[in-house]
Amino acid sequence: MEASVAPFTWSDVEAILAAAGGTVGPGKLVGLTLPEFLTLQLYGMPLIAPASSCCGANDGRGARSALIRGLRGLPPFDGSQFLRLPWGGRPVADADIDRIEAWIDEGCPGALVGSIELAGELSVATEARIEVKGIAGTVFNAAPDPAAWRYAKGELRQRMDVDVLDDAQKERLRYAFRELYNLNKWVGDKRSYNNLALIHQNHCQHGWERFLPWHRVYLYEFEQALQDFCPEVTMPWWDFPAPRYRPDDPGNGAILPDAFKAFLTESSVGFLRDHGFPAQVSTLVGQLWANPTQAYDAVTGACGKDYVEGENRKRLIDALLEANSLWYPLRYSGQFGSGTINTVIHYHYPAQEDIDEILGLRTFRDFGGGSLYVDSFGFLDQNPHNTMHIWTGGMNPAFKAEAPADRNTAVRVAGRKFHKRDDLYSEPQFGDMFSNLTASYDPIFWPVHANIDRLWWRWQQEHPDGLPADLDSALTPWNYAVRDTLDMNRFGYEYVRGGCLMPVGLANPVGRFVSAPIAVPDARFRSAEVRLHRVPQLPRSCFIRIFLNTPEADASTPLTVEGYAGYAAIFGHGECYGGPGHCDIPPAESRKFDLRERSMNTPRNHRIDVTRAARRLIAAGATSLTVSLVVIGASYEEDRELLRLDGVSLNFLD
Repeated sequence: MEASVAPFTWSDVEAILAAAGGTVGPGKLVGLTLPEFLTLQLYGMPLIAPASSCCGANDGRGARSALIRGLRGLPPFDGSQFLRLPWGGRPVADADIDRIEAWIDEGCPGALVGSIELAGELSVATEARIEVKGIAGTVFNAAPDPAAWRYAKGELRQRMDVDVLDDAQKERLRYAFRELYNLNKWVGDKRSYNNLALIHQNHCQHGWERFLPWHRVYLYEFEQALQDFCPEVTMPWWDFPAPRYRPDDPGNGAILPDAFKAFLTESSVGFLRDHGFPAQVSTLVGQLWANPTQAYDAVTGACGKDYVEGENRKRLIDALLEANSLWYPLRYSGQFGSGTINTVIHYHYPAQEDIDEILGLRTFRDFGGGSLYVDSFGFLDQNPHNTMHIWTGGMNPAFKAEAPADRNTAVRVAGRKFHKRDDLYSEPQFGDMFSNLTASYDPIFWPVHANIDRLWWRWQQEHPDGLPADLDSALTPWNYAVRDTLDMNRFGYEYVRGGCLMPVGLANPVGRFVSAPIAVPDARFRSAEVRLHRVPQLPRSCFIRIFLNTPEADASTPLTVEGYAGYAAIFGHGECYGGPGHCDIPPAESRKFDLRERSMNTPRNHRIDVTRAARRLIAAGATSLTVSLVVIGASYEEDRELLRLDGVSLNFLD
């Protein structure tokens, strides 16, 4: 008689994952009960996929689960967004992964309380209620990659202040730029960086009303090209008059955002050592240089002047470009010979007062530029736009001229092979940002124009009727009209100073939500907003009260406490009166050719302005904020079995 095979159960899964080991923080897969394991969310992705209906995907439940994709190293666990599971542990053998996948397909058998049905959605009796803890316990931590979460959920991407980007966000941006540079070797590839930059050289609009609409589209098109290689990337913006840039004395300020400065890494130092640089070059790792002069001075001090001349200079440029694809050697920011931008060019670095005055202009003619019929150069196009081109481009102190400089000369364009090393090794009189014809070849062009676009968006909020005159005019070389650009959200982005997103997941009701502390990025934010992401239709009506820095809040907490920030009111729809699937959450995207209106069951985002409470707490000395949600149901009592949502975020808006 053939020996019976013992069933593969939850205890076997536990043993395999325990043997693999792993982290104890986000991504922890061991030490959990089966109910906790089944409801676990990895940054918004269900560890165990829900059972599909007859109309679901052909892949099995196991194959669709984040656990199996993560253990196999499949996207997004292939290194593009996340590392392979288990994080910090050893890879699981393929045979064991197959067994776990089959276990999921069979309904995840194990020692469960009888009130949990595994054939469909989790159902828990009141006396056996599972507390949804998320991946970090009862306190919900921030997503390490909020851009990836927003991309996966189809939400607006956030263009952030370049000075608050973390190292991972900067590296992702550098990676996307490198990919566009790599396409330059195919001259006819319209996706290449040079071909995208050539659009500005041939078609740019300045000095009249199409300046802002045209550049909004140009930024969007370029950002899309970046996202073809790295979907989570967005273009950061540069807050020119921020205190670190010292508008009153910009030559002694930061000069440029750190992300766009030159630096050396251990790898690039190794490259230089292989090319004869002395060991002292390693002492320069970690330093930042805003222009080539600063880099050359540092290398001269460490290694000697010979190492910034001739072939050594070329190898140094190679190393700096390899370390940071956002750096550009033909950029002499803040350098104007023996003078300043004020004395040499008669422009002044934009101060916050300049920005405020421009935002206070009443008509689009004065703010953004006039039409064909009313010639007018918009103030935003003058300063800060023109000024920042001049400031970032600068004048090359190493330029050798036999005759006195001609004030009417400009950046050389003819005959150049942009982004070829011979061109990048050259010593021109001006940086490329100094001219509209060459500016877009310098990566700093993009955050400069992102801020110009942001300032237009801010002006639009205060002047919703301030429109260009010719809304049907075409914006060449694309097929957009001016009217298509009036709402930036249709292009899929928004501007923020910073913020934090905490994934939750829709699998089960959230009994209590309390976030981990969230750092306040900049006290200059104009407003603060808590968002409840993808809240589905709830069966019962409720109030959701929002508290800041009040983690102990419950239904009895008075609304007079310092941390009370506001509420959202949700109208419940009652019990489902339809057949199977009637009240299911619809897919995030409709099927191709499905032109019907949006389903009434589509999850919504709720936005609650919490500015007053945030400012009140910050004024009292708070440097971080926590977010707490308290759900108030019938009879004004707390309801811990109602609220479902995909995530919670705190956003600092400008």
